[in-house]
Amino acid sequence: MMNPIYLITLLLGIAFSILFPIVICFHRKLVFAKWSKISSMMVCIAGLGWGFLGFVLLHSAISHTHNSRLEGIKGMLGGICIGLTVSILIAKPHEKRAA
Repeated sequence: MMNPIYLITLLLGIAFSILFPIVICFHRKLVFAKWSKISSMMVCIAGLGWGFLGFVLLHSAISHTHNSRLEGIKGMLGGICIGLTVSILIAKPHEKRAA
């Protein structure tokens, strides 16, 4: 049986990982540093990998050994995504655009 909270978490994580670099790269009022744009792209890649593995594990009939390896990789991708996002938000690598 599929857990609806797990599915909602996957969908929100994927949506956030797609929207985060769009906001960083195309914000109208703030100009972000180049490293933050590159890091936001890495957040997108890691977040999409996390979501893809989440859906694979949701509908998989893989043995326990392979399942635990995929769970570990999924956790690592999620940690990379959260870590990069927090580092960008803490550093505030932006300046206001002149009007």
